[in-house]
Order: sequence, then C-alpha cells, then structure tokens
Amino acid sequence: MSESDAFIRRYCRQGDQEAFRRFYQAESTRLWRFLVARGADQDLAYDLVAEAFLRFVQNVCRDPSHPVALLYRIALNLRIDHIRREQASPVSFGQEMPERGVFMSAMDPEQIAVQKALSALYSDEQNLLLMRYWIGMTHAEIAHTLTLPEGTVRRQAAAALKKLRRLLE
Repeated sequence: MSESDAFIRRYCRQGDQEAFRRFYQAESTRLWRFLVARGADQDLAYDLVAEAFLRFVQNVCRDPSHPVALLYRIALNLRIDHIRREQASPVSFGQEMPERGVFMSAMDPEQIAVQKALSALYSDEQNLLLMRYWIGMTHAEIAHTLTLPEGTVRRQAAAALKKLRRLLE
C-alpha cells in the first residue's frame, strides 16, 4: 500500500483531515503537471485540479481501494469534457511546467525531442506513458484508472514505449 493510499484510508476511516491534507500535498502538483501535459493551460489545470479533488472527496470513501487511480480518472474525464466543450487540442507541450515547485523557463533539446515524439503517439498511448513514467503510477493504478485489465495496461505500455523509442531514433 502506498503512502497516499494510507492517507486516504485514514481520512475515510477516522475523518483525519491532516491525512487528507498530506494526500493533497502529495498528489496535487503531480495531477496539475499531468493535466498541463494533456493540453490544459496552467490556469485551467488549477481549476481542473480543484474540481477533481472536490469530486474525489465526494466519492473516495465509498471505495478507497485505489484512491490515486480514482483521482486521475476523475481529472482525465474532466479534461476530456473540457476538450469536447472547447474543441481544444488534447496535447500541448509549449507551456512552462513546474518541477518540484519551480517553473522551468526553457526546455533542453532532449526534452523537446521527447515531447515531439510523445505528441506523435495516439492519445491513449500518451496517457499510458505519462501515467506510468512521468507521474509514476503503477500498472495496477493505471488499470483501475482506465478500467482495463492490468495485463492489457502492461502490454500496451510496453508497446507504446517501444514505439516512442523508435520515434526518438
């Protein structure tokens, strides 16, 4: 069980607000970064994080078994809903992105190459790779988030990574 899982279980069982605060601190920046990578501008990403946490709090104690996966599923659905409403591009990498609380003002050529290659992948492949390698979710968390079997997630993530490597060569 991850630390985030333990925080949410304490929150649901004991109403421990400090446990929820620590969960929020652990996940909010990672979630914001994920949403920015999925094409949300910085202000929209903040709004989506707030909405995702609001909906998360309303639902997590019904089944706290995969809280991180639930949070990302909610946020991803909110982002997709926003894309549908605004007719926006689902991927945009030209924005500044935070790294441990500090905004990077410029990206090095290697980062730009990876982002270009990543944007050449299908949206589902991008989601898998971002969740797995950028956010650090486990295959089980991703499977729960995307409502897929864990074996399918492992296979698709490996195939997407292989495709990304080919694009980078």
